[in-house]
Amino acid sequence: MAAAAYNSFVDLRTRPEIGHSGLAELDEIKEHARRRTDISDHLATLFVEALAVRPRLLVELGVRGGESTFVLERVARLSRAKLVSVDIEDCTKASRYLDWIFLKGDDVEIARGFEAWCSRRNIQPSVDVLFIDTSHLFEHTCREIESWFPYLSERSKVFFHDTNIKEVCFRKDGSIALAWDNQRGVIAAIEKALGKSFNEERDFVDVVDGWIIKHYAYCSGFTILEKVGSLK
Repeated sequence: MAAAAYNSFVDLRTRPEIGHSGLAELDEIKEHARRRTDISDHLATLFVEALAVRPRLLVELGVRGGESTFVLERVARLSRAKLVSVDIEDCTKASRYLDWIFLKGDDVEIARGFEAWCSRRNIQPSVDVLFIDTSHLFEHTCREIESWFPYLSERSKVFFHDTNIKEVCFRKDGSIALAWDNQRGVIAAIEKALGKSFNEERDFVDVVDGWIIKHYAYCSGFTILEKVGSLK
């Protein structure tokens, strides 16, 4: 109730107009993102960053209400790519995209048989876009990185949501969302993988061990890893 009352106060200010871009899909996503969620501020960023890869295969770990699926299916359609989504719950109604495949189960277990699964379907097991938004727990996220990163292509990008999750999270417009403190689970798993510490409470850009890292602190945190290889 307190969060709703606070957000009602924020809404007394005039919300900016969306405006039109040169791409209908981006306009759809911006309009969709007007409905506040814990990831709404990042949907347009996810779209343009993923589309820039021109992916052939996208893998989404964690579907829930289909917010990220809404974005990734549009990236896949424009790129004529396949989108594979994984969740422990039944999310078979999250998308109608013809080249969308939903797999129900634990994503770490599914990763173990992913190469064979791809072989049976004549799919190259080379992931250009990997989106991770599942348990938000340190050990599980570490296992996801260990299990799925070997499948990444040389031009891949990895997107992590909830890299700055707290009991109260702020969006760009000043509104708040109530969440939970995961003890830095996701960002700590990234730190372990890259061997470097980060301050997730501030936006930053960094380059570590062949990865460009972009981090946005608002709206529960959103971190992008872009593979660039050796720069030496």
